[in-house]
Amino acid sequence: MMRGTTVPDVLAFSNVTLIDGRGGDPVVGATVVVKDGLFSDVYPGPADLPADVKKVDGTGKYLLPGFMNGNVHLLDGIMMMGIGGVEYLARYEGSFPRVMQESTQLSLRNGVTTVFSTWDATEPILEARDQINRGEAVGARIFAAGNIVGMNGPFSPDFNFGARQSISPTFADRLDALFAAGVGGALTMMSEADARSALRDYIARGVDMVKIAVSDHLVQTIGRTSYLTFPQKWLYWMAEETHAAGLPLLSHTTSLQSLELAYEMGADVMIHPTWTNNLVIPDELIEKIAADRVGVGVQPMTDDYSGRLLSKGNWWGLLNSPQHVQNEKKFIEAGANLMIATDAGCTSHDVLADLGEDLHADRPWTIGEDHFTWIKALRQRGLSPMAAIQSLTHNVAEAYNKLDLYGTIETGKVADAVLLDADPLADSENLRSIVDVYKDGRRVDRDNLPTHALVTAPTGSPIPAL
Repeated sequence: MMRGTTVPDVLAFSNVTLIDGRGGDPVVGATVVVKDGLFSDVYPGPADLPADVKKVDGTGKYLLPGFMNGNVHLLDGIMMMGIGGVEYLARYEGSFPRVMQESTQLSLRNGVTTVFSTWDATEPILEARDQINRGEAVGARIFAAGNIVGMNGPFSPDFNFGARQSISPTFADRLDALFAAGVGGALTMMSEADARSALRDYIARGVDMVKIAVSDHLVQTIGRTSYLTFPQKWLYWMAEETHAAGLPLLSHTTSLQSLELAYEMGADVMIHPTWTNNLVIPDELIEKIAADRVGVGVQPMTDDYSGRLLSKGNWWGLLNSPQHVQNEKKFIEAGANLMIATDAGCTSHDVLADLGEDLHADRPWTIGEDHFTWIKALRQRGLSPMAAIQSLTHNVAEAYNKLDLYGTIETGKVADAVLLDADPLADSENLRSIVDVYKDGRRVDRDNLPTHALVTAPTGSPIPAL
């Protein structure tokens, strides 16, 4: 049994209001039975149950599928782009899997039972994933991409090249190599045959999906610009190799041209597709993406928070431009497969202190709170309460081709669930009203998460032994 969880032989939620994630009307007074980690029966009313079944009284409560986050960076990716990244990586080098697990525990505590890590150091994220899957560590279930194909590491121009002026080149090179994992920028200098072989070798390492840098990640180094990383022909064979391996294909784009290419190459999931260097996405492209049910991982922020950022001269506030907001609204109006995608990670105390208290509330990149903030921001754009729930459950599973196992409460699916004591359809803020979280049919001991605090431990604390 996984530490931090409890599991009876059979569990039944009785007299609960079921919001199953499929988008239909809630079922009042439902009975949901869990056996062997799966939803074994779902009844629209009372059910005759054996005496030895452990019953959870759902009177006045709401049962939802376990929340899912379609885009996180469990080593805080935002810090890799500037202040805080150097000390973060130096402090926790050798403990990266534990930091990643701590990040998932902060999510799990607030209802997120599954996360999709779309950029992290490959070897550590696979280790963190496997330890959780084997029950050796507590955490949200991880599906991992490892590196973004075509991007270099944290001390390259893709992230924080300037840090190299004041850190050891040996340290910088070691960390860059760890993150690049053989599929970094060096691919662009290879022959097509060698690049294809490198991608195949990378896929064989056991990643769960492949994310391609369709355009660059140089914003922190050279400002507002966007270059295509690979020739169009290469994007097509990368898509072929990914799909031939049975894996989802993700795109990283920062321009309208790269977004068009991402659609043409057959991306299953688009990460921050609304960030188009302040161009409005044409209706035709919006409609194609929506019709094909591509996962649309937008990254909104509340209007108030972007205003606070801009008042302090923080360029991140510019991402909430009128054009980007219009793109978000257009995807909502088109009925696109909108899914939560936050870029969030476990941010250090020092970086949060530097931000100031007034930039803590509604910060989109603070893991554990990020999914609630995401919903709040898109509700401002017109997303309905039911669509908000689906973007946090069903739509993520659909985008990643995992709807057969996750994303809804249906017979035969994995028993991930969140029990609330207030109606999330009356007010999306009620998604915070968590009574209990269940993963694989087991009740999560939320009070004891994280189990071994590193990043969230008081400043200056030694790294605890396992």
